[in-house]
This record gives sequence, C-alpha cells and structure tokens, in this order.
Amino acid sequence: MTDDSLYDCLACAPHLLGQLDRHPQLAARWQTLPRREYAAGQPLLMAGQAVERVWFIARGLVRVAHLSAQGVERNAAFHAEGSWVGWGTPPFATTSPVDIFALEPTQVLELGYAELRLWQAELPLVQELLSDAIRAVLARSAQREAELLLLDAEARYRAFLEQRGELAERIPLHHVASYLGITNVALSRIRARMGLVRGRR
Repeated sequence: MTDDSLYDCLACAPHLLGQLDRHPQLAARWQTLPRREYAAGQPLLMAGQAVERVWFIARGLVRVAHLSAQGVERNAAFHAEGSWVGWGTPPFATTSPVDIFALEPTQVLELGYAELRLWQAELPLVQELLSDAIRAVLARSAQREAELLLLDAEARYRAFLEQRGELAERIPLHHVASYLGITNVALSRIRARMGLVRGRR
C-alpha cells in the first residue's frame, strides 16, 4: 500500500481484511469472486468497451491511460495490490474512455456489476464500503487536478514520489513522465537536478 491516505478506503487493504473478518457473509461472497491473471502489457479494459465490472488487485500493478485523437497516450493513474481499479461509478455501466493495462504480472479478483448490485441489496455494509471508495476516488481526483493546475513539473514529481513511495520504483520512467504530463527528457533533467539519476529504465 501507499503512504498517501487518499488511496485508502474502507474497501481497500488493509481495511478490507478487517471487514471480511468481522462480516462472515461478506467473506463468503468474497471467496466466490473469480480470479484473473494478466501478463505485463495485457489489457484489463480497452477504450470503447462496456464497463461492467471492477477489479481488486491481489498482486501486481496496473496503469490507466487515455489515448488522444492524435495518438498521444497519457497515463491517468497507477494502482497496485490492495486497491481497486475500474472506471465510472459502480454499479452503473458505462462505456470506457480509457485503457487499463497490467504493468507487471497481475492477479485480480473480478466483481461484476450484477453481483455488486446483489451484494448491495442483501448486505447493507456493501453500500457503506462503496460510498467510502467513491469518496476516496473523488478526493484523489481533486488532488490530482490541483497538482496539474498549481504545481510546476518538478513539484508534481516530488509530490508523486512523496505520495506513492516505493511504488514509484516499480513504474518505468517513461510512464511516470506521461503521468506528470512532461517528456522523458524533461523528467530526466528534473531527476538530474534532484540527484536521482542512476541507471533506471
């Protein structure tokens, strides 16, 4: 997990484990979720596809990316083990404007929206968990928008390192540059000024 509290929610690890321990019915449902394996570079979701499920990352790392009409890809987010990834507002289906790719071998638990609606109807706790997860997503989105509007490139990179901690070491630098909205060359210069240049990808 990250040190950034905006990535924490009641449905995320480690809080989720406590919820499962305290609520046997939820734990039993959790055990029925299908597990999926994705190789590095394999998509979980592609732009234009219907969004009808979310994924809990049991192991691995994924990135969420936009592709412009000009063919320029821009990373919007990274998610690692213990967090959820998807798009839109579960359990309301929509069409995805983003691609979601595994950055390394990744195992997820898949929760379909039909199943999620059933859980909501039968287990009141699920709505509380979902509401808190949406709260965390909105808080992080607001923070990211503020960073893009108010911080220069170096300050954005410093914030990224502070918020994501050890996760930054697992993300290739060209993907970090894309997330920050700068070129690879610009990120290399920033890292050189910070004394961080040392044979990374």
